[in-house]
Amino acid sequence: MAQKVIELPAAAAATTEKSSGSNAAILFIPKSVITELYTSGISVGTANTATNPLDVIKVRLQLARNQVAAGVKPPGMVATGISVVRNEGIPALWSGLGPSLARGFFFGGARLGLYTPIKTVICGEAAKPTLEMKVLSGSISGGLAAAVTSPIELIKTRLQAAGRDPTAAKTSMGVIRAVVAQDGISGLWKGAMPGLIRSAILTAAQCATYDEVKRGVVATTGWNDGVALHLTSSMIAGLVTTTITNPIDVIKTRMFVGGKTFSGPIECAKHVLRADGLAGFMKGWSASYARLGPHTVIMFLTAERLRKYAGLQSL
Repeated sequence: MAQKVIELPAAAAATTEKSSGSNAAILFIPKSVITELYTSGISVGTANTATNPLDVIKVRLQLARNQVAAGVKPPGMVATGISVVRNEGIPALWSGLGPSLARGFFFGGARLGLYTPIKTVICGEAAKPTLEMKVLSGSISGGLAAAVTSPIELIKTRLQAAGRDPTAAKTSMGVIRAVVAQDGISGLWKGAMPGLIRSAILTAAQCATYDEVKRGVVATTGWNDGVALHLTSSMIAGLVTTTITNPIDVIKTRMFVGGKTFSGPIECAKHVLRADGLAGFMKGWSASYARLGPHTVIMFLTAERLRKYAGLQSL
């Protein structure tokens, strides 16, 4: 199927040209890719808004091990949520929503929106992609998106972790100033490597699982492309994705908040292993699934609906 294109003549640049025989440069941007990006961005932004309270609780749970006395069991998901509301008020559950929306639109739009175009480039339009090709496509789109938007993720995480700490920055600009003052500009990319790895694995697991499960469900049940199919596939994708990405998420969160405490992800992972054992890498799994499960469902349901309205094929 031939892709539509938007033609953007570089007229402004042409005004500086003295040569009479030159033609205006033409930039071809595939319209389908632009549509993929903005529909995906809206889908992820919608899911981020709905699940932000669970994201805040997840971050607090992952950091709880460092905030309680030795030998004291950290509170669970429900107790953590109640504590946040009681001590900081209901608005605290939407801490970091601004960066979360920005990240959702740009990062989410890129990682989900580039999945199908990258898969098409790798496999070709006529070929039937294998599971390996789907995983590779998701890894590339997720990794590219995370590399660019890692500072936004760092800001969001620090705002969500701040709580009532009087020394912690409470605004995005405050976080940026604090990070730059302590670690320099490069500090904004602290934790970028585990974030990039997590994003690559997250997108690969989320998109490839959804893609594969959806076709398996259709083959087994004969369901038409509709809400029941999308809901079932996205619920399974959320479960698989949470389990695979939780260890990396724990490391990423601690590096985002810890600044120069850890020299890299390997040292951070060793610290988690020494302090909490292997179970430490699954810290906050229930909160992660409580957030990522509904997030995956909302994201894919919204994306499928928007794609239908935009004239794109189903995921």
